[in-house]
Amino acid sequence: MDKRKKTSDGNAASVKKKRLVITLEQKCDVIERHERGHSNSKIGRDVGMPESTVRNIIKHAGEIKKKGKVASTFCGLQTTTRNRSVTMIEMERLLAVWIDDCNKKCIPLSRAAIQTKASSLFKAVKENGNEVDSEETFSASGGWFDRFKNRVHLHHVKITGEIASADENMAANYPDVLKKIIGDGGYTDQPIFNVGGTGLFWKKIPFRTYIFKREKTQPGFKVSNDHLTIFEQHECSHSNSKTGQAVGVPEAAVQNIIKHTSEVQEKDNVASAFCGLQTTTRNRSVTMIEMERPLAVWIEDCNDKHISHSKTAMQTNAPSLFKVEKENGNEIDSEESFTANSGCFDPFKNQSQLHNVKITEKSATTDENIAAKFPDILKKIIEEGGYTDQQIFNVDETGLFWKRMPSRTYISKKENTQPGFKVSRDRLTLLLGGNAEGDFKLKPMLVYWSRNPHALRGYNQQSLPVLWRSNKKAWVTKAIFEDWFSSYFSPAVEKYCKDSNIAFKVLLILDNAPGHPTTLGSLCENIKVIFLPPNTASLLQPMNQGTIATFKAYYLRKIFEQAVAKTTGDEVMSLTDFWENYNIRDAIENIHHAWQQITTNNMREVWKCILPHCANSNVEGFPSQKQAIIEEITNTGRKLGFDELESDSVLELLGSHSEELTDDDFLHLDQQRAFEDVDDDTEEADNVQMKEFTLKEFEDIFQALEVVKQKIMDADPNVDRRIQIRQDVDKALCTYQRMYEDLKKEKTIQSTLLKYVKQE
Repeated sequence: MDKRKKTSDGNAASVKKKRLVITLEQKCDVIERHERGHSNSKIGRDVGMPESTVRNIIKHAGEIKKKGKVASTFCGLQTTTRNRSVTMIEMERLLAVWIDDCNKKCIPLSRAAIQTKASSLFKAVKENGNEVDSEETFSASGGWFDRFKNRVHLHHVKITGEIASADENMAANYPDVLKKIIGDGGYTDQPIFNVGGTGLFWKKIPFRTYIFKREKTQPGFKVSNDHLTIFEQHECSHSNSKTGQAVGVPEAAVQNIIKHTSEVQEKDNVASAFCGLQTTTRNRSVTMIEMERPLAVWIEDCNDKHISHSKTAMQTNAPSLFKVEKENGNEIDSEESFTANSGCFDPFKNQSQLHNVKITEKSATTDENIAAKFPDILKKIIEEGGYTDQQIFNVDETGLFWKRMPSRTYISKKENTQPGFKVSRDRLTLLLGGNAEGDFKLKPMLVYWSRNPHALRGYNQQSLPVLWRSNKKAWVTKAIFEDWFSSYFSPAVEKYCKDSNIAFKVLLILDNAPGHPTTLGSLCENIKVIFLPPNTASLLQPMNQGTIATFKAYYLRKIFEQAVAKTTGDEVMSLTDFWENYNIRDAIENIHHAWQQITTNNMREVWKCILPHCANSNVEGFPSQKQAIIEEITNTGRKLGFDELESDSVLELLGSHSEELTDDDFLHLDQQRAFEDVDDDTEEADNVQMKEFTLKEFEDIFQALEVVKQKIMDADPNVDRRIQIRQDVDKALCTYQRMYEDLKKEKTIQSTLLKYVKQE
C-alpha cells in the first residue's frame, strides 16, 4: 500500500516534514496566556503547538522576557524608538545623495560599500563639529542599513550581495493581523490596494533560437544577460535545476556557468554580486567631449547647406578638431590620442542625435546629366497642370553672418585679437523665394537661435518685416518649414491668386534639403510640391542663380551706408560705437531693405535655368549688378577709414556666408550656445523628430479599420445604428484618405520621372 500523501491534484508525492520555527512574538503570546490562567493544553490548541512545547516556553519565560527587552511583550504593533543625533541625520542625508548619484551613473553598489561609505561620512561630519556629544560611535550595522533604506525611500536602489529568505510562519500569521486592521478601520475590499515591483528582461528570447545563439557569440553587453540572472539565483541558494527552469537554461549549462563564475564576470565587466541590468561604462575624456560637440555642429552645418560629406571626410576632420581642443589645454592627460576609427563613429552619431544626417561612403557630386534633362520634365508637369509663371514658386535657405565685417578692416582685426566668443561668428538662417513671374516675393523667414533676444524685448514679433522663428541651432527644421507652409505660404499665395484673378493652384519647387518634409502636398490640395533631382540644386535651384548672393551684397552695402550716416551726421559717434550698438533688430531692418532691392526682372531672370523662356537679354545680369554693388561698398568703406579694403575682401566676406566653418569657428559657436539663455520649451519642441506617413502605414490602418467595421456590422443588431457608426468612421477618416491619395499620386509621379530619366 502506498503510504505517501497525495497532493491537491491527486498525485502522490513524498512530503518532507518541516521543522517548526517559533518566533519571539509567539513565545510572548504563550507566556501571556499562561499568566492569564489558561492551561497548557488549551494554550497549545489555541496557538497550534504541542503541549510539551508550551511547557518548555513557560519554563524559560524569564529568559524570553529578558531577551525581548520590552516592558510589555504583548503590544505587537508598538516598538521602542530612540532619537537620532544631528551627526547621524547629516551623515544619512549625504549618504542618500551619494547613493542616488551612483545609481544615476550606473555604478553598482554592494552593502559593504555603502556601510564603508557611511562610516567615513560619519567620521567626516563628526570632525566638522556638528555634534555636541563627541563620544558617539557608529558601526554601520545591518540593522541600521535596513532602517536607513526605509527612511530615505531608496526603493529604486537594489543592493546586492544579500541572501533573502521568506519567513513562512510570519506569512501564515499575517492574514489574522491584517483582518484585525481591516476590522478596526472598517475597510471594504474596494479601498484596499497593493502595488509591487518586478524586474523584466524586456529583450530576452528562448535560448534554443539562432537569435539567442548569435547574441551569445557577440562581444560586449548582452541584452538578455542570462549569466547575471544565474548568478543572482545561485546567490539566493536556489538549486541548479530550479535556476535552469527560471532562466530557460539546461542544468548542465548552469553548472558550467557557476564553475567559471570569475571568467564570465570579468568578460561582462561586472562584479559577481551586482545587479544584472547594470554595466561598467568607460568615461570619455574632456577633450573627446569638447571635440565631438563642434564636430556635430560641422556635420549639421554641411547638411544644412547641402554640402555632401563622406564618412572619410568626418574621420579626417575629427582629429583636427581634437588637436585644436587639446592645444587649448582642456585635458589633464596630455598623452591621450585619437584615431577616429570606424567603431567610434556610430556611438558619436547616437550621442549627438544626428538623426537627420545621412552619411555616404562616397561624397556626392553634381549630376549634370540629370540636371540637363529636368527642364523638359518640368515643362511636361507644367503643361499637364496648366500652371502659369505666376503660379510657380521656389524657396531656398541661406546662412547669414549678420554682424561680420570684411577681414581687412580694423574692426575685424580688433575682434580677432580678443578672447572669447566673437559676434562675427553668429549666424542666422533665411528662407527666401518668390514666383517665376517675379511680381510676388515672399516675406523672408528668419530662424535664429534665440526666441526672444534682448534687442527685440518689447517688440511685437508679428509686426517685424520678417517671419521670426527660432530653434537652438538657427536652422530650418521640418517642424518650422511645415509651420511656414501652413501658416504663411498657403494663405499668402491664395490671396495673391485671388488679387491677380487667377485660379488658386500653385506649383512649389524645392530641393532635397532635410528640413523639407516630403508630405507637404497633403497639407493643401491646391498646392503641388515637386523636388529637384538629387545633387542638382547648385545648377537648378532658381534662388541660387544670383538672387541670394546679390541680396547679401545689398545687405552689406546698407550696413556701410548706415555707418557713414552715424559717423558723419549731427549726432556723431565713432565707428566702433556704431558697430557695438548694431544688433539683431538693425539686422532685421537691413534684411528687409536688401530684399526690397531685388527687382521683378531679377527675380524672373534666375528662372532661366529651368524655364528657358524667362531669360531676358535686355536685363542686367546678376554678375555685373553684384560687381557694381561691391565697388560701392569698397568706396563707402574708404570713407569710413578702411584704407586697406579692396574688392577681394568684400567678395571674401560674401562668400564666407556659405563656406564651411573652421575648427575655431565651431568651438566658439558651441561655446556661445552653451552660455546663451535659450528657452527650454523651444529646444524641446525643435528636438522632436518629424514622423511621416508611408503608403504601407496608410494601407495597414485602412485594412484594420475595415476589419473593425465588419465586426461592428456583424455584432450590432440595430441596423440603423451600425450603418450610422460606419458612416461616422468613414467621415472621420476622410482626411487620411485624402492624404493617402496625394501621397500615392506623388510616389507615382516620382517613379515616372525616375523611369523617364533612366530611359533618356
